[in-house]
Amino acid sequence: MKKDKYIVIFSVLFIVSLYFIDQILQVSYFYKVIFKLFMIATSYLVGKNFFNMSFDFLRFKKIKNYKKGIILSILTFSIIFIGFFIINNFMDLDILKSEFINKYKLTGYKFFIASFYLVIINSFIEEYFFRGFIFLNYKNRKIGNILSSITFSIYHISNFQNWFDNKLLLILPIISLVIAGMIFNYLVSITDDIYNSYIPHMFADLSIVIIGYFIIIH
Repeated sequence: MKKDKYIVIFSVLFIVSLYFIDQILQVSYFYKVIFKLFMIATSYLVGKNFFNMSFDFLRFKKIKNYKKGIILSILTFSIIFIGFFIINNFMDLDILKSEFINKYKLTGYKFFIASFYLVIINSFIEEYFFRGFIFLNYKNRKIGNILSSITFSIYHISNFQNWFDNKLLLILPIISLVIAGMIFNYLVSITDDIYNSYIPHMFADLSIVIIGYFIIIH
């Protein structure tokens, strides 16, 4: 019970604090990354030393174990592109472009550095936290699945809350991320590590980076 309480409390703290520094303090992308890494390190050190949490999910298995994740990677990559072309007419692309250039200052070489971080490192961080730290460590897997998926969705709200002219359309990415979280949880439950979901997560972020690049140069 103590471990479950720690997972819930830290999950809420993680999401709220990141939203605060991003949307209220509006710090640069670099400092946002530093703070996120600090929170991730804290979750690991406190969980391991005070709550006897397992981090065996960080061990990589043979690549043949991740066939479903690899197949889903191709589907995810395609679905995000198709989804963007369907809903982009309802999105405020000028605001999205402004966030990249003015808020996060992701132009020139900084965009490509941030893209590498997003695709390779940030996707791993999110899989560590939402799939490993929350889902695989929560005693009741059904509750862990719900908690992990909902927090995964809420965590991303600051990224897309200004994208739509009609705010009711925010329900689309919110629900989509909850479903994606549950699919990722299913994948990691097969192998008991995070890499089965890390692979499609990387491809999802790669598709977003490509879309973001074309929005910036538009």
